[in-house]
Amino acid sequence: MKKSMPIFGMSIALFLGLIFLWPSEAAWAQKKRFILIGSTQTGSSHYAYAVAATKAINMYVPEVNASVVETGASVDNIKRMRAGQMDIGAIVTSKTMFEAWKGIGMWKDMKTPDLRMLWVYTKSIDYYVVREDSGVKKLEDLNGKKFNPGMRGSASEADAKQVFEVLGIKPDYHIGGTADSVAAIKDGRIAGYVKTGAGLQLDASTLDVMTMTKIRLIPMTPEQIKKVKDAVPYIPFFTVPAGQIKAMPNQSEYTSWGMVVCAVAMKGFPDDLAYKTVKSIVKGRDMIVAAFPAHADVDVGKDTPELTMIPLHAGAYRAYKELQVKIPETAIPPEAKK
Repeated sequence: MKKSMPIFGMSIALFLGLIFLWPSEAAWAQKKRFILIGSTQTGSSHYAYAVAATKAINMYVPEVNASVVETGASVDNIKRMRAGQMDIGAIVTSKTMFEAWKGIGMWKDMKTPDLRMLWVYTKSIDYYVVREDSGVKKLEDLNGKKFNPGMRGSASEADAKQVFEVLGIKPDYHIGGTADSVAAIKDGRIAGYVKTGAGLQLDASTLDVMTMTKIRLIPMTPEQIKKVKDAVPYIPFFTVPAGQIKAMPNQSEYTSWGMVVCAVAMKGFPDDLAYKTVKSIVKGRDMIVAAFPAHADVDVGKDTPELTMIPLHAGAYRAYKELQVKIPETAIPPEAKK
């Protein structure tokens, strides 16, 4: 018994020493900054991108612990950042961010001048997808038809409604999330939906629809495109050449509006973290492409300053300057000019 006392005493001393030396909860918090990254719904291919981008940030920016938040995408992400509920909106379209920054369209009472660009990750087309047996062969046939204009709270929903309004087409809107809309198309409750592609290809949810239902893609006519461009000059249009949609190799040339999709933050997001997150996305390109192949068609360093319609974040501006890419005067943040 006497021989074991020193060992016991040493154990107590070691235990007490660990208590005093072990970092407090506050100390641990200082070592890691927790950031929330807004994405989209899990049924979208773009959610896989958000997960991969977050993985790259956690890998190359060791002082942060980033987590993906499932959201309603572009519009919802900006609203949550305005409310201070999120740090980065990893999925926001250039059109939506421009309207929010400028305070126009649906954002006329929610002008967000502190919105800043971080990086561009893809250029995507929005497809009008309908059941083949729906009787819809042109956009005008959607008048009065049950149709989902895009995931609730997304840029696709807002843009599709705006385009329909410009064209004078009035579907009977079915409002809901991606999973709900996919199920509704499969069982014939709605004629179809608008869905952002994975780049210029059909996204995972549309491929899911195709496992159960034959579909038709409805392109826009030159007259419709001109009318929309005249009304909304900053909305981009994309054309997919005949035979280039992998899941529908017999599809003829297809043209529709789309979106440049980006990651954004508010001006108050720390400059050093904005700088490091941009660098992490460049470094993590391969893992992001593996999860979201359309990212391969984007050169983050070159395309971001070239395509942004709002100022870069000051930290992002520093990262792009280091990459020695051309940065337009309009992309330079006001706070970097002081």
